[in-house]
Amino acid sequence: MTTARTEALPASSATDADEIPWYDLIPEVPELPEDAMQQDDVVTLVKAILMARYADDPTALIMGPAVNLVYDSAVPGSFIVPDCFVVFGVDVQTIRHARRSYRMDEWGRTPSFVLEVGSPSTASRDLGVKREIYALMGAREYWRMDVTGGEFYGEPLVGERLVDGEYDRLELHREADGATWSRSEALGVDFYHLTDDSGYSTFELRDSETGEWLNFLDREVVARQAAEAQAQEAEAQAQEAEAQAQEAEARAQDAEARAQEAEARAQEAKERNRELKAELERLRRSEG
Repeated sequence: MTTARTEALPASSATDADEIPWYDLIPEVPELPEDAMQQDDVVTLVKAILMARYADDPTALIMGPAVNLVYDSAVPGSFIVPDCFVVFGVDVQTIRHARRSYRMDEWGRTPSFVLEVGSPSTASRDLGVKREIYALMGAREYWRMDVTGGEFYGEPLVGERLVDGEYDRLELHREADGATWSRSEALGVDFYHLTDDSGYSTFELRDSETGEWLNFLDREVVARQAAEAQAQEAEAQAQEAEAQAQEAEARAQDAEARAQEAEARAQEAKERNRELKAELERLRRSEG
């Protein structure tokens, strides 16, 4: 599925654009829809896992929700608010602590990944104008997740890749148990859609290369601590085994020394016995 390019990115107009700084034209915090709670679990899940995955990369910016993505600061109103987006190769610390929004023309980097999660008030815009804007700004991948299994978007999970300015669907795989998944080349992550016993959609993320299931940020910390504890225990066991081996070697050396000492005493006794026999024979001869 592709989307036709529009002539220009949608933006509001203002007569005083040259006099008002771009950052004063953008609200401090975007107004959230009343049904935002329906999106919260999935957005939190994806963002937390991606933040854990890129925790050691100071150039990987993972943002959303309620964060303005400014695609043309020269035109008032030229911003959009994804549920989650990822940008690589930027100064994350400066952006997080010294900026109110992510401005593409300031940093020169377009999002590699954009996510929208469906709700009644946002679905049509996610499928329409937002999709066009993401394509025109050059976002490499655009993903949509539907917690209802398809009520909002018509399907629970879809990823699209930008090809020649238009979005093409990424391949969707189906498992024997009914799970579906698709691969994000931008993130190196497989996104899985499953249905729980109550019929609600659940989503999981897996490392495309290793096949490892990715964890929440707090679970990742616990996993690292557990791995560290196991490593320390293994090291302690190795040290104990080495100490036991050294003790066994010392006992073996002591036993060998005692054996050599016993052998020396035996040789000495044997030599003494030979000497006594010789002396006895000499005495017998002298008496005869």
